[in-house]
Parts: sequence; C-alpha cells; structure tokens
Amino acid sequence: MPSYSMPWVIGPVPIVATLWSAYVTTIALVHRREMTGERFVAAYLFPLGIISAISLMFLHKYDLRFIILMGQIATAACFVGIYTIEKKVSGDPPLIAMEEFNLTKELWNLYFVALIYIFYCVVIFSFPVVSACTISKCYFIELMLGGKSYKFSIIYAVNFVGSLILVATSAISVRTLRELRARSTEDRPDTGDRK
Repeated sequence: MPSYSMPWVIGPVPIVATLWSAYVTTIALVHRREMTGERFVAAYLFPLGIISAISLMFLHKYDLRFIILMGQIATAACFVGIYTIEKKVSGDPPLIAMEEFNLTKELWNLYFVALIYIFYCVVIFSFPVVSACTISKCYFIELMLGGKSYKFSIIYAVNFVGSLILVATSAISVRTLRELRARSTEDRPDTGDRK
C-alpha cells in the first residue's frame, strides 16, 4: 500500500478474508477436522485472495482479460485441490456424493453452467470494467476491496464469481466422468470367466 490514504491497492475486506481463510484452512489440515461450511468457504477465499494479489505482478506484461481468465482457472483449481486434501486428511467420504445420479440431468447441468460461464465472460470482457467509480456506492466498494485504478478490486471481484462457476463446472464434470467410468466397468465382461 503506497500510503494510508484510501482507497488502498488491496482493500481491507480481501486482506481480512484471506488471513482468516489461511488460518481456518491451516487449522483444518493440521488438526484433521471434518469439512464444514466455514472450512468450505475458507478453502475458496484463501486461493482467491492469494492469486488475485499475485496477478497484480503480471499486469505490466499481460492484458487484464488474460490475467482474469488465468486467475479464475487457477483459483478454481487451487480450491478443488485444497478441498480434496482437507477431505482426505479428515477421512471424510469421497469428494462428491454419487447418490441419485442421473446422467442426462448432469449433462444438462454441465451444458447450462458452461453457457452461464461463457455469457459471464462475454459480459465481463465486453464492457469497460476498469473505469473508476463515480457514485458513492461504487466508492464504498472501492474502499472495501481496493481502488479500481490499481485493478486489484476488479481482479478479485471478477475472479470471485468466475471461479465459482468454474468450480461448479468441475464438480459436475467429475461426477459425470466417475459415473461413466463406473458404468463402463460394469458393462465390461469379467476376464476371470474366460477360459
């Protein structure tokens, strides 16, 4: 932060959220605690804050749109990794429950979520999201997340929503692939019966 005058490069909300989520995630891994809603949110907010902050270092080399897209993918991947590790360490059931799986419904869900993500990217990349706020509500958001002129608040907010959609896409894809693999194993003739 270049000075104590507001808005900061990184606002107080992402700083507090990232520090809190780092603490909760570390405690969950060290003490092997089961996954709860608090730990689920922390597993998401921790990589979101870290990756958004790291993205600032690459802004002078790459386009903001490229940074945002890579940040969303990295945040979603890190969340899935942290979530999976926490589930394994605590001895919880598998990553995604497979009860009442319907392949047709899951494929439609995947199609729907993919369309939402494409629409989201088109909207975000088509409109000037980097212009500074002029109304008081926007200024309050800048005070909480960071000044738009520094671009951290844009990266953080856009990655927050985009990464959530990518996580949903990943969850549906994993469920679908696991079910398809299980069905292909069931349909395969048993090699032990061959003579």
